[in-house]
Amino acid sequence: MKEHVIKLMPGEDIIVALDQYCKKYEIKAAYIGTVVGSLEKVVFRKGYNQTMFVMDGPFEIVSCVGTLSMQGMHIHASVSDSEFKVFGGHIVQGSQVKSTAEIVLIELENHELSRTKGELTDFKELRIREISNQCQKG
Repeated sequence: MKEHVIKLMPGEDIIVALDQYCKKYEIKAAYIGTVVGSLEKVVFRKGYNQTMFVMDGPFEIVSCVGTLSMQGMHIHASVSDSEFKVFGGHIVQGSQVKSTAEIVLIELENHELSRTKGELTDFKELRIREISNQCQKG
């Protein structure tokens, strides 16, 4: 496993930034270890009909989990408003950082994750491939 620590700044889109980071560093499989920070706006996918639900903040990020790779990601987050009401679900592009977002990704060096049209739903579903990480001994 390999750790990646990312700090996002105001106005950055958390989904776009993570996608770009995974592609830049050619991350084949990772999961979110932790996220702390705030969002100016959060966009959730609403149900299975793929409509978007946009909420204007500010919000504190309470939790964030997900799997990522340079071939796609699946991220869920919980956020709280100024009255401590918590909202959560599948977040999508358009979720913008307010002050900062501190993210720790854990790269899984022996796996490759991808997403393809699923057999069970209309969404892209996770495909997992274990890869060999053998070193030659001399």
